[in-house]
Amino acid sequence: MSFSAVALHRCFHEAMTTSFEVIVVHENSTYVRQAAETVFTEIDRLEHLLSRHDGSSDISRINLLKPGESARITPDVFECLAAASWVNHVTEGAFDVTVGPLLKPAGGTTVRSCRPDHGLSLSRVGMRRLELDSASFSVGIKMESGCSEGVLIDLGAIGKGYALDKAADILEEWGINNYLIVAGGSTALASGDGDKGCGWKVGVGGQWGKAAGMESICLLNEALSGSGTEVKGEHIVDPATGLKASGHIAAWSVCPSATVADALSTAFMVMSTQKVAAFCGKYVRMSAFVVNSAGRLLCLKGKQDERTAT
Repeated sequence: MSFSAVALHRCFHEAMTTSFEVIVVHENSTYVRQAAETVFTEIDRLEHLLSRHDGSSDISRINLLKPGESARITPDVFECLAAASWVNHVTEGAFDVTVGPLLKPAGGTTVRSCRPDHGLSLSRVGMRRLELDSASFSVGIKMESGCSEGVLIDLGAIGKGYALDKAADILEEWGINNYLIVAGGSTALASGDGDKGCGWKVGVGGQWGKAAGMESICLLNEALSGSGTEVKGEHIVDPATGLKASGHIAAWSVCPSATVADALSTAFMVMSTQKVAAFCGKYVRMSAFVVNSAGRLLCLKGKQDERTAT
C-alpha cells in the first residue's frame, strides 16, 4: 500500500510480524512522537494478548481449553472476538477465526492441502463452538457430539485491524484527529482531511490492483483493507470446505472500522461476487472492490456510497 499525501510527521514501528506507520498532520513534532510512542506501546501490548504463537497470551489459553471448559480473558481480546463473531454471522460463515486446524503449522498462515485427517480438522472449525459471555468476559468451548477437541483460534485476519482502531482511540485522546495509520501493506485507517484538505489518498498497489486499474482511493474517516495471494500466496481458507478461497483473486473492503475492514477483506476472498454485492447493499458506508477470476475489477457500493477507484 502506498500513499501520495505527504504528512508533516511519520513514525514507524515493527510488531505483529509487520510494520506499523503513523502519519500525522500536526504543528508539534515532539507531541506527535510522544503520541506515536504511546500508540506503539499499545500495539505491542495487543500483540502479546492476541497472538496464538505467544504461549502466555489469552488466545493461547483459549486454544488449550477442552469442550465444556471456559476462561476469563481481557476486555480487549473479548472485544476482538466479539467483532469476529459479528463478521462471521453477517458473512454467513465466510470469515472464521477458528480456522487454525486448517492452516499449516509452518508459518501458520498457509492453507493445508487435503490430508487424511482433513475431515477431523474441519470438525474443529466453527465460531458456533465459542460461547462468549460479556458479563464475565469469558470464552467457553461448547460441547458438541463427535468432537472432543478444542479450537485453534488465529486472529491474523482481524488482529491488525483491531490494533489500528485501538491506536486511533489513543490519537483521539491526545487531541490528534488528522492522521493515517497503516499496518503493513494491507490495512489503513484514516481520519481528517489529510495534509491537502481532501482526505487521505491511499494507493492500493500490488499486481492485481494495478492490473485492474485501481491505482488509489481517497479515505475520509474510514478504513481500507485488502487481501490477495500476491504476498503470502494461497493463505486464505474457506471455513466451509477447508480448501483455498476461490471467490476472488483479490479483494478490498472499505468501512468506518479497521477491525471490520480487515475481517471483511478476507471474507470477500471467500464469498461470491453476488454475495459480496448483496452484503454491501445492506450497509451504509461499506463498499468493496473485488477482482474476479477473469481479472476484472468490480466496484460494489454500499448504501449512499458513490465511491470509485482512481
